[in-house]
Amino acid sequence: MSRFQVIKGMPFPKVIWFKKENIEGTLEYMPKDDDIIIASYPKTGTTWLQYIVLQITSKGESFPSFNDVLDRVAPFMEMAGPEAIDNLTGLRMYKHHYRYDMVKKNPKAKVLYIYRNPADTFVSFFHFLQNIREEKLNLEELFAGFITGNIEYGSYFEHVLSYLNHKDDDNLLLISYEKLHANPKEGILRIAKFLGVEYYQDLSTDELLLNKIVKNTSFDHMKKNLKLELPHNNPEKSSEESLNTVNFFRKGVVGDGKNLLSTEHVKRIREKVAEVMKGTEVLKDWIKE
Repeated sequence: MSRFQVIKGMPFPKVIWFKKENIEGTLEYMPKDDDIIIASYPKTGTTWLQYIVLQITSKGESFPSFNDVLDRVAPFMEMAGPEAIDNLTGLRMYKHHYRYDMVKKNPKAKVLYIYRNPADTFVSFFHFLQNIREEKLNLEELFAGFITGNIEYGSYFEHVLSYLNHKDDDNLLLISYEKLHANPKEGILRIAKFLGVEYYQDLSTDELLLNKIVKNTSFDHMKKNLKLELPHNNPEKSSEESLNTVNFFRKGVVGDGKNLLSTEHVKRIREKVAEVMKGTEVLKDWIKE
């Protein structure tokens, strides 16, 4: 049985919490003016960025539960569907893992795209899929899919490239996971400036608030305070038994990919980077690591 459901030529997860009608509906969703959209490939820092934006826009107050975020605070489009976004009031924020060319555009909506070293992305994705699927995955098979694009959400390299090709768009902010990890304060201020001058002024003139947001969005704080509960991918389980607490936050470090991948794996990733990402700003960063 295929592990994917293919919609508009893109492989999506074939699990009970990814309904085809929600994916199709959100692919056609037109953002409103001033919407804030978090975009990414899975396991590149999406949740981290999402909570940073929530903290910035609420002056360090908004820290909802993981499941509240997914469903109603900043809905995950593929899971929640278009109705959940329509139900948002006030400042609207939502997230997706769609490639740039797959979604509707509104130049007055703000899009933040986070990307990460491909070796770390793959290893984090491997552990995550193994966790939520509650089965042992074949590392070599999944790695082959990652390199060829025969994996959930398709080719990571082409996904990143689809956003890099629009790096000069005024309403798009590209965020390197590694740079944000190395200097959270600087990264948070940069995000605040993109979101609006008032947010930047709040943080640049209030060191206590900036430090609070840095602390609240640190890996240790988020791992300790946020738990993700998803239905087991097994319709036979009762509703009480059906919740699976997923270990969503694993390490959150830079360079962990090399601890699992072989020299040959790393070589193949570098070759793919050199082939697909030629002429881009991430090429030198990803090749040297």
